[in-house]
Amino acid sequence: MKLKTRLTWPDLRNHLQYQGWLYLLLIGLSFALVNLVYAQTAYRPPQDARIDIYIQGSGANTDTVNEFLKPIWDEAVPQTELVNAVLLLSGGGENDYYANMQLVTYMAAAEGDIYMLSTADFKRFASQGSFVPLDEQIAEGVINAEGLDLAAGRVTPVDINEKGEVVSLGESRQYGIPTKTLYKFASDLMIDNRDMVLAVAVNSGNEEDSITFLDALIQATRGDIPDFFK
Repeated sequence: MKLKTRLTWPDLRNHLQYQGWLYLLLIGLSFALVNLVYAQTAYRPPQDARIDIYIQGSGANTDTVNEFLKPIWDEAVPQTELVNAVLLLSGGGENDYYANMQLVTYMAAAEGDIYMLSTADFKRFASQGSFVPLDEQIAEGVINAEGLDLAAGRVTPVDINEKGEVVSLGESRQYGIPTKTLYKFASDLMIDNRDMVLAVAVNSGNEEDSITFLDALIQATRGDIPDFFK
């Protein structure tokens, strides 16, 4: 003789009341597993076919920045498979510790091809040899820096000797391009560019294209001073 148990709505409601968390957990784990599999198997362009731009500008929007970069990418380096912006924390107040740790982590891991940093952070890392000197590219016109005040981008490399003293390793070089008058960073992207510098990472896996893109970015961000800077 078979016993038939009819499932009623009160029974179902009671079951979900006490066991519903288990279903939610299983659904969450399923989504996490799908995302993990996708992250591990999705195609990622190799380092020599992509340009990652790390920008200290936590007030900006990543999608807006990437939309701005897309036509520059298409025009300047169409052979590059991906140009991608990564927004970093900006220093200041309680944020200084976390912003510094984030930047140090990316630098130590040799992440990123182009950096847009505060002048202070740029000088700190440039003096340690983290960026490519651009003197030759500027002199040859590969980077058109006409009309820009380049002073803030010049840095003297240093080291620490056995006595713990800071010693110069030579003459100052042009490791970066100050963005003070590249006003479209502010007007179009909401990035306060007044005390920032653009530089190419010495560990870039795509240095030649990064320098080409850097020049195109400089030209694309020239513009009139916005009213809120006056």
